Amino acid sequence: MTLALILFSGVLLYPTFQSYRFTGKLASFSTPEDSIEYVNSNRQSIQSAQDKQLKLGLDLQGGMHVVLEVDVLGLIEAQARNRDESFDKILLGVKQEIKTNSTPIPTLLSNAFDAEGLRLSRYFYDDLRASNAEITAKLLSESESAVNRAKEIIRNRVDQFGVAEPTITTQGGRRIIVELPGVSDKERVRRLLKGTAKLEFKLVRDNALAFKVLQDVNTYLAKAYQFDSLGAPLPDSLLSVAALAQKRLQDSLSTRPDSLKSQDELKRENPLFALLGVEQNLIYTTEINRVKLQELLTRPDVRRRIPTDFDFAFDARPFSNTEDGLKLYRLYSLKREAELTGKNITEARSTMSIDGSRPEVTMKMDDEGAKIWGRVTGANINKQIAIVLDNTVFSAPVVQSKIANGSSVINGLESMQEASDLEIVLKAGALPAPVMIAEERTVGPSLGADSIRNGMLSLLFGFVTVGLFMIVYYRSAGMIANLALVFNIVFVIAALAGFSATLTLPGIAGLVLTIGMAVDANVLIFERIREESGRGKMMKLAIDLGYDKAFSAILDSHVTTFAAGALLYFFGIGPIKGFAVTLMIGIAVSLFTAIVITKIVLDWIHDREQTSSVSFG
Repeated sequence: MTLALILFSGVLLYPTFQSYRFTGKLASFSTPEDSIEYVNSNRQSIQSAQDKQLKLGLDLQGGMHVVLEVDVLGLIEAQARNRDESFDKILLGVKQEIKTNSTPIPTLLSNAFDAEGLRLSRYFYDDLRASNAEITAKLLSESESAVNRAKEIIRNRVDQFGVAEPTITTQGGRRIIVELPGVSDKERVRRLLKGTAKLEFKLVRDNALAFKVLQDVNTYLAKAYQFDSLGAPLPDSLLSVAALAQKRLQDSLSTRPDSLKSQDELKRENPLFALLGVEQNLIYTTEINRVKLQELLTRPDVRRRIPTDFDFAFDARPFSNTEDGLKLYRLYSLKREAELTGKNITEARSTMSIDGSRPEVTMKMDDEGAKIWGRVTGANINKQIAIVLDNTVFSAPVVQSKIANGSSVINGLESMQEASDLEIVLKAGALPAPVMIAEERTVGPSLGADSIRNGMLSLLFGFVTVGLFMIVYYRSAGMIANLALVFNIVFVIAALAGFSATLTLPGIAGLVLTIGMAVDANVLIFERIREESGRGKMMKLAIDLGYDKAFSAILDSHVTTFAAGALLYFFGIGPIKGFAVTLMIGIAVSLFTAIVITKIVLDWIHDREQTSSVSFG
């Protein structure tokens, strides 16, 4: 059995040895052409070895660790069929509370509505008789489903990105942990993970109508001198003395001609148009004011001034620059309801345009999408239809004729890499809710190599120290225990490779701890043998009694340590799980090597020489 285990361990470890041999061979080539030729001629063997080799964790191999947080509150907010000031106030309070409270968001929302004496059914779903508990249960189910769908979509994106051995898990009710070994292009990964990929086709509104809406918003903002927490203007009776004086000053300024007013006065009178430029058929802003405008136009009180079937979105790319070099972005006015969404896209492919001048992504739609697309384009000839991705307009072509074959193109992309990433996110599908990067760590390849070197040094130092102590204290019996330690380490690494587990830096720590546990078992056995031998028993009998009497204590210590490792595995995360896995495998293996292998060797020596040639110190 022992021989079979040794051979089986060799089979499990051979792909790891083979993979390192391939890596060393590739590193020895002086030209890329030689490397490519070698890979092409050994592709199948290299791939097979990489699939079966011992996997290294992020801390040893280098890569990215990203914690994503799904915007569950935004998802719930989007599901509200109507909203008012009370709803916005509660939502604002919950948004602050979730920063320090890990309770599921639907439960926090329900508690807030209960405290205000409001019914959730007034805002969610169509059943007005549903209780708050019933609505909360539905929201909890949908938020959990959204997080799970987001996890699967991110996994699809990562798979298509080409990352080997990624780890993607959920944590709590709204977090997704993504570990990407070997990744170094951080910006590209951020774009790939964060992009919602919500693709919509929306009709472009007439600019004259958009200007009237913006004028109304501008007038509203100019009159709002002081805002409460929701952004609603207060009546004069509630204004402070300073705010009232400022309001009266502005009222007096508004009666003067514009030519006599300063720039600051004009900005106070036109807070919105101070951030916007308006020319014929063109509304635009600078790259600096774009962020301010986005915040302004999404404010709840401002949203209430905008017609319900009206929306604004910026162009993805600047159309020009100012004299100061600032980029100028077009502001589109759109119909809020999308004519078509990305769910009807069946195929996306990054390519260059026909004239080869710009990258683009071509798309094909399913039968339902093609039918809708044909109807929409047929009914809006000579009008603009915006292709909107994540609330940003990538292109807004004028429809020349009806498109019946369900094809469309996204252009306005900067590079083929961006087109390729867009192809990936479109193929993987849209996230059910936006995600934000809550935490990000990057381990460089050189730091990973340092970790491997230091981990191996600690393992070697621990083994040599324990080995020397055993030889000095137990003489030849100590050498047998050291032989068992070698088998222990080989079996543990082979088991990790066989189970496709990942060796991490904490895993190496678990391996070092296993060495101590394994030798502790032999110390117990050898002490019992010395006691029995000291009582005058024959060596063969003393060895048998020593193993029998030490077994219960060894089993107790191993079982309790294994149980501790199991608890760490089930309740720990990330590196703690890696430590626990290595510790549990090491404990199980050490029980075998310390009791079985050393006993076989001692019996074999005694049977062969028929003397007590083994010294126990």
